[in-house]
Amino acid sequence: MDLSPEQLRSARAAGCAFIPATEDQVARLTMQRRIFRIDGVPHLAQRADSGFYETHGTLTPLLGVAAGEVAAPPAETLQEAEAADASATLALAAESRGGRGAQVIRRGRPRSPRGG
Repeated sequence: MDLSPEQLRSARAAGCAFIPATEDQVARLTMQRRIFRIDGVPHLAQRADSGFYETHGTLTPLLGVAAGEVAAPPAETLQEAEAADASATLALAAESRGGRGAQVIRRGRPRSPRGG
């Protein structure tokens, strides 16, 4: 997601800091939609009160609030984003240990065992 100067100001006013992303972070976090481009340079967004990087879904509502608009419901909660981040980290670690070429991404809630 490319951020305009106005969006950048709004995000900073909402408490976000932007950190330049490394090549490794761009490779790992692009699919999670955690890479933001400022003047063509990849960055990560992080709120001061959290330890995780924002996604496009969590940053977009903040842009509207900072600009004085009514906020839409967040597409992703803080807990969901942290869980997705942890899950992706574990999956990448397992993938690199196992030497597999494919990554399995599980979505949705785990199924409960069928009672009988």
